Amino acid sequence: MSHDDPGAPPPAAAKKKSPAEEAAEKRREKLTPGSLMKAVIRSGSGDATPTDGDQVILHCTTRTMDGIVVNSTRREHGGKGIPLRFVLGRSKMILGFAEGFPTMLKGEIAMVLLFNRVPVANFKMEPKIHYAEDDCPVATPDGFPKDDELQFEIEMLDFFKAKVISEDFEVVKKIVDEGKGWETPREPYEVTARITARTADGKDILLSKEVPYFFTLGKSEVPKGLEMGIGSMARKEKATIYVSSTYLTESSLMPQLEGLEEVHFEVELVQFTQVRDMLGDGRLIKRRVVDGRGQRMFLKELMFDGKLNYLDLKFPR
Repeated sequence: MSHDDPGAPPPAAAKKKSPAEEAAEKRREKLTPGSLMKAVIRSGSGDATPTDGDQVILHCTTRTMDGIVVNSTRREHGGKGIPLRFVLGRSKMILGFAEGFPTMLKGEIAMVLLFNRVPVANFKMEPKIHYAEDDCPVATPDGFPKDDELQFEIEMLDFFKAKVISEDFEVVKKIVDEGKGWETPREPYEVTARITARTADGKDILLSKEVPYFFTLGKSEVPKGLEMGIGSMARKEKATIYVSSTYLTESSLMPQLEGLEEVHFEVELVQFTQVRDMLGDGRLIKRRVVDGRGQRMFLKELMFDGKLNYLDLKFPR
C-alpha cells in the first residue's frame, strides 16, 4: 500500500530514547574512523560477545609505550590478582572500553593502545575516548599519566547477563539455574540454602557441606550483600552472587572478613518460610507452614516467671 494512500495506517511513532541512551549516543559521537582499533593477542572461544546488561570480568594491565607498568590487576605485575567487573551500559568506564569490550570473545586477550599524536598499530584509542575525554566519568589517581600514550592488555575472563542488586554495582547476581515461582524472601523470612564462597582470586573460604545453612533474614546471620542477593532469588534457584567489601558485613556465617575485597558466593536457595511479626513487638509471630492448607501462628507470651510460652494455633482455610 502506498504511503500516499489516504487509507494507509499512519507510520509508527519513533520510540523515545531514554536520557541514558541519548547521553550514550552523544558520547559515541567522539568516535571517529581509526580512533579505536584492536589487535588480538589470543583468540577467544565461541562467537558470543557481551552486550548491554552483561557483567564483564577481566584482567587489565596498563603500560606506558616504553613498557613500564602503570597499574595491573595481575599479581605478576604488582596487582592483587582481583579481576575488574563492569556492567555494560551501566557501569562508569572510559569510552574506548565501553566500545571495545562488546567486540571481545570469552577468553580473548587483546592489546589496547592509547595514543596522543601518532597513530599506533593494534587496538588503539585517541585521548578523547580514554581518560583525557572531556567529562570522563572515571577518575584517575594523582600522577596517573592520562595524557601519555598508553597500552592496555585486556583478558576477557567471563561475561553473562547480570542482575544488579545494589545501585553502586557492588552486589551483582548471575543466575545459574532459574528457580520456581515468583516469590522471593525478605525480612524476617527463614531461609534454608546451600552456600559456598571463594575470594575473587579463587581461594576457597566457605566449603560445601552436606546440611544446608539455616538463617533468618535481617538478623545479621549472613553478610549484608549475600542477604541482598538471596532476597532476589526464587525457590530452588541457583546463583552466583558477587559481593564487594562494602557489603561484606560481619556475621555468624563469616565472622572473619579482614583482607577480603570481594567474595563470590555460590548459592542454592533450597527453601524459605514466610514469617511475620503481627504486632511489631515480637509477641505475635505468624509462620507459614504449608501453602493452601492452612497456617500456623505462634503466640509468644511472657509468663510471670520470666519464661516464654509458645501456643501453636492452626487456622484452616
